[in-house]
Amino acid sequence: MPETPEHVEPQDMPNGAGNRRGRGVFAAVLLLLLLLCAVTTITQSYVSKGDDEVIRSVTQNLECLQCHVELIPEFSRSAVHQPFMLERCTTCHTPHGEIVTETVLEGLAQTWNRIRTLVEWLPLKLVLDVFDTGEQSAGDYDPDRVKSETTTEVKDRTSELVLPGNELCWMCHGDLGPQLSEPYTHAPFGNGNCVDCHNPHASDFEAILVMDVRDLCITCHRVGPEMERDQVHPSFAARVCLDCHHPHASQWRGILVDRQRNLCFTCHPSVARLSNMGVQHQPFLYDNCTGCHEPHGSNYLPLLIKNQPALCYDCHPSIAQDFLKASHHPVGTISLNCSDCHDPHATNYAGLLYDEDNDICYACHRVPIQATYDVSAHRNTPCWRCHTPHGSDWAPLLQAPQPQVCFTCHERRHFDDRTGGYWNHPVRPVFYDVNAKEQLSCSSTCHDPHGTKQNYMLRYYNFPLDGNCLICHSVVPGNIVGVDF
Repeated sequence: MPETPEHVEPQDMPNGAGNRRGRGVFAAVLLLLLLLCAVTTITQSYVSKGDDEVIRSVTQNLECLQCHVELIPEFSRSAVHQPFMLERCTTCHTPHGEIVTETVLEGLAQTWNRIRTLVEWLPLKLVLDVFDTGEQSAGDYDPDRVKSETTTEVKDRTSELVLPGNELCWMCHGDLGPQLSEPYTHAPFGNGNCVDCHNPHASDFEAILVMDVRDLCITCHRVGPEMERDQVHPSFAARVCLDCHHPHASQWRGILVDRQRNLCFTCHPSVARLSNMGVQHQPFLYDNCTGCHEPHGSNYLPLLIKNQPALCYDCHPSIAQDFLKASHHPVGTISLNCSDCHDPHATNYAGLLYDEDNDICYACHRVPIQATYDVSAHRNTPCWRCHTPHGSDWAPLLQAPQPQVCFTCHERRHFDDRTGGYWNHPVRPVFYDVNAKEQLSCSSTCHDPHGTKQNYMLRYYNFPLDGNCLICHSVVPGNIVGVDF
């Protein structure tokens, strides 16, 4: 018998055995590579999310993601919608497609099929396509390993929402339902157009908004003209709309987050303290800040709807007529406006004045009036007893013509009347003051109603000296200045 050789050279081995061994090694390496890619990708998602939610979501939505691979990157966004991340796509969408035949395999073929499904959405699909020639040999799979074939019938070829768009969101967000009964609702919210503002899957912006909130609002609300005005509200300029407005609904006009006074007070504490004062302007008291102020931008400081005094005349038309009279304060000029005397919000003094009685007048008329008036016989008489603050037909801003304005305090019988057998000094307008070159009145030459250094508020000489009288009544014969005697 021939001896059995102790050593057989590799070239002497059958070719079939070598090929099988090479294919086996290649298949093992390829399988290991696929598994490593799948594990690496899933692990990366797990680490980035901090838990296993991504793994569950991929598994639960795997069937949909096999076709909708464009949605895969959505999982890595900063804000992901809960149904998309944690539940099945069919929470919102109806399943769709054609009749599908599914072959369930056992053993290695079953494992291989699951791996292919798992990595279908990975970039590794390109690798599979390269190695998948579309041809199978009869020896690739053992027909005995086929366990069963099942068919699944899907009703609709096109997926639809499980409910109309304006009802679908309420399945999970029913807690927002009561806001629909608020008096003022945001149009997209009231109409159920949630996706006008929110992305149904995922977003890089808070509350899964379709874009940054500073840009989102201005897609519907034209703000350019207001942005270009001389003064722009800082919060409006920064486009932080949600500081003032609720995105869904509110019980306050303009879908504000709070009533106007409380909302404005958050940024204007100096105005907030005025809310405890005794006299309050009605727009301020009754929560109507926007009755005078523009909330976004204005050409009139401070954010007024129109300039003074026209703004004030809208509610006080009778006062507008006062400033058309012959004698009036110069309101509406560069030197004086309504808010120079009145606080537009609140004070502790009647008429919303900044101060009481004569002190409000002394703000402009301190010199030379206050020094003499405060020591005169009139010192306890408020200015408004003789003068009107807005306008009058009698100068200077008198409540009535002289001498009637004086007769409100001084009895008429002591002037221009025959008492005690003699005539008092006439002060009727029918008489002429030759010194003042005007109608004779109490203050034309004799008295200064704001006080003087002389007694009895005489303009030029103390009583009983007759210097005041001689101004009009000459005693030089032939040189008559006024009425000679």
